[in-house]
This record gives sequence, structure tokens and C-alpha cells, in this order.
Amino acid sequence: MLKNKALITAKIETTYGTDAAPTGPLNAILCEEPDFEVLDLKVERNNIKPNFGAKRFVAIGEGQKISFTTELKGSGVAGTAPEIGTLLRACNFTQVISAGVSVTYTPNSTQAGESVTIYYYLDGLLHKITGARGSWSISDGKVNSYVKIKFEFTGIYGGPVPLALATPTFNATVPPVFRGAAFAIDSYAAVIDGLTIECKNDIAKRVDLNAATGILEWFVKDRSVTGQIAPEMVLPAAKDFWAMWQGGLAYAMTATVGSVAGNRCVITAPAVQLDKPKYSDRENIVTAELPLVLAPTSAGNDEITLAFT
Repeated sequence: MLKNKALITAKIETTYGTDAAPTGPLNAILCEEPDFEVLDLKVERNNIKPNFGAKRFVAIGEGQKISFTTELKGSGVAGTAPEIGTLLRACNFTQVISAGVSVTYTPNSTQAGESVTIYYYLDGLLHKITGARGSWSISDGKVNSYVKIKFEFTGIYGGPVPLALATPTFNATVPPVFRGAAFAIDSYAAVIDGLTIECKNDIAKRVDLNAATGILEWFVKDRSVTGQIAPEMVLPAAKDFWAMWQGGLAYAMTATVGSVAGNRCVITAPAVQLDKPKYSDRENIVTAELPLVLAPTSAGNDEITLAFT
């Protein structure tokens, strides 16, 4: 069995936990670095014995977790959902399609949000992960590279079954290079070399004695969105990052990945608070490492928006 002979397909479920049967031609996800693990309980059998020795245990599978990295790109056609749209929806993001114009994703606070069935094929074995919900992060948003977005999902437990790899059809759009991004925070075009964002959903389990696996549902119980930039340091007259931190106010931030219609993603955050700056350098130029907290406004559910245009 070869690690690189693998495939991931994903499809939104109509009913939570019911296999949506994602196919290769329609639901394949172009990705890299898949990592799979079983979430288990090991209940030790504490029986007394007349001799020393390890105790046996009862093995219980409660869930399955999978993570993988995808490309941040559009579908190639404005107003058509990107390949990763299904994944964003299963991370408690609401999809809104404006035909021929854009597809936007904004967070929601629904406990019973959308879920996805993920098929993980590994060279002759298939893991079916149903009822999956997850989180995403952009940890590799560097200048003059394409942006990678990493997903992590947790779903209902199910053992592997032998099955040959499906034949996938991937979206042929080439990911755009991250440059000409029109990045700004508080309307200031800071000189940065990259951007990181982590949309972390707190995934919890609902136990149920009647459920086949003892787990009724994996659900999102809370969310936090954070990030980081490292702008070149300037004098306060140009931009006072220290005052922005100490003032405790929130500032609008925006960045655009790509420039061609159908393959462009505009990232906006209306209420970003700066955490404590820390000096560093880039090619001997002083920079300020700035942790970011992307908070919602008073309207709620708007701390970050991904708009594919």
C-alpha cells in the first residue's frame, strides 16, 4: 500500500450522519498531506488476579478525524462555487451565490449546521467519515506562492472497508499567486510578506445511549478566529502599531488572492484587534510581529468573509 495513492471526496449531507456517497467525478477534492486518526476510548478491565501483569481493555471507536491541505482558488467561473465550498459549509460557513458574480462564505452560529460525508481512499482501503464538521486555517499565505488552506474534520466512527480507488475529476483551475493583494489594515497598506488566519471551531460530541456508536453528533459549540501579520516597522507618524494595540480598538482588514474573475478570493474582516507587537526582522529590516484577533461586530457572524468573485 502506497501513501501517495490516495483520494478524498466530500459531499454535503441531507441528513446528519447519513452517508451522502461522494463520488470521484463529482466530489473529488484536490489536496495534499492527508492525515487520518481514530478517536477512541480505551476502557481498562480492572479485574483482580492472583498475579502481576497488564490488564486487558475494551477498545471503543467514538469518532474519526482527518486533516488535509487544499489550494485556495476559485472555480474558474464567477458565481460558481469553488471546489472547497463544500468544506467551508461543513465548517459552519453559510454559502451565498450571486449568479455570474460571486460566491461568499460567512460564519454562522448554528449548532445543527451543515455536515459532510468524507471518503478517504488509501490504496485499496476506504474510510467513510459521516457527520463531519471542522475548522480551517491559512498557515501558508506567503507572497509569490499560491495560498494553501488546511481543513480538519471530525465525524462519526466507522471502520475501513476494502475498496479500490475511485476515478476522480478535479477542477482544472490553477491557483493564483499571492501578490498584488491590496492588503490593508485600518486603511494602511502595510508592507507584509504573508498572512495567516485560523478559523478554529470547538468541535464537541453529543453522547447518546441509543446511537450505534454512542455518539449522536459531533457539533460546533464555539468559534474563534485569529491570525498574524509581520509588517515592516515604521515611525508612529506613518502608522503607530503600538498605539493600535494599547488602544484596544478594532480595525478593518482586507486582502485579495488572485486578480482574474472566477479565480479571485477577497478576504475581509471588519473588526480586527491587534495583540502585543513583537520586534523581529526580515532581511535586516525591522518588522513587528502582530497577532490578530478577528472579532465579530455587534451584528455577529461577520468576523471574516471569503468572497470568490
